[in-house]
Amino acid sequence: MVALAVLAILASLAVPSLITWLSNYRLQSGAEEIQYTLKLTRMTAIKENMLASVSFDIANETYQASVGDQILRRGRMPVGIDIFSATFGSGAFVQFGRQGYTINNTDGNVNLINSIGKGKTITVFTAGNCRIN
Repeated sequence: MVALAVLAILASLAVPSLITWLSNYRLQSGAEEIQYTLKLTRMTAIKENMLASVSFDIANETYQASVGDQILRRGRMPVGIDIFSATFGSGAFVQFGRQGYTINNTDGNVNLINSIGKGKTITVFTAGNCRIN
């Protein structure tokens, strides 16, 4: 009985840190998925010599990359991760030109937040490269 009580106490101490770790892991994973999608879309725009875009649906926590009329990739945020905002000069989407630069000539951001209030920002620069902050 004593061993079971000690095990129960240890488990109750470990659960909050496990929940925090899992939430942060999902946040990082979601940010990396968006970064990968942005990079893939940019490289496809260069390779295919076409305009390409990534659009964000904040209400449904989804994003979609397309080149011309073809859908390149779709994604949904992990459980507990919200797309807080997606701001690119002309709305919640970014377009890459044939040379890989953004069409709107301004930097843009996608902001994610997890269930415990921690956030990540994916910044897309005018030159087309992106970074997670």
